Amino acid sequence: MGNLWSAAAEPPPRMVLVPPLFDFPPLSARTRMLESSYNMLFGKLALRCLFEDYFEEARHFSTRIMLKPIDDPHVDLIATVEGPLDHKPEEKIVGNAQFRWQSDVEDPHTFVDLFVSNDDPILLMRSCAFYPKFGFGAFGIFPVLLKNRVSSKDYGIMGLRYGSSNLSVGATLMPFS
Repeated sequence: MGNLWSAAAEPPPRMVLVPPLFDFPPLSARTRMLESSYNMLFGKLALRCLFEDYFEEARHFSTRIMLKPIDDPHVDLIATVEGPLDHKPEEKIVGNAQFRWQSDVEDPHTFVDLFVSNDDPILLMRSCAFYPKFGFGAFGIFPVLLKNRVSSKDYGIMGLRYGSSNLSVGATLMPFS
């Protein structure tokens, strides 16, 4: 009589557990505050990030690694290398690294990062502060080293933004042009 209830239960179905590529927040959401509201309409930002992250040219490679210390989740380093599979002199291998510090692990909209590359811009500094209680944010993008400054954007951009559930408005200016 006790054997009926002690019969072996079916084993659970087989499944493959795959860890996420990167933890929260996704890479596309980490720089969302630096984009204008117009660029976020109709999924433009999501589509651009989709193509930048997953679409590669034929016969090219791309690799990305993220280093994040366990004892300090406020900082991380993302290194990327991309280039042609068969090295041709006219096509160069592009390598870059981004060092990022954000004050709150759960808030990706307040950060400072440094971007270094062997392509233009060589050194780029970006900073952003967002106060969700008030809905106000400010940001700055400053190309510190460029090979050639052609337009006024090459000297830096600063901006302010207000966002609520009903309204999103902002302004950008180029103070050093």
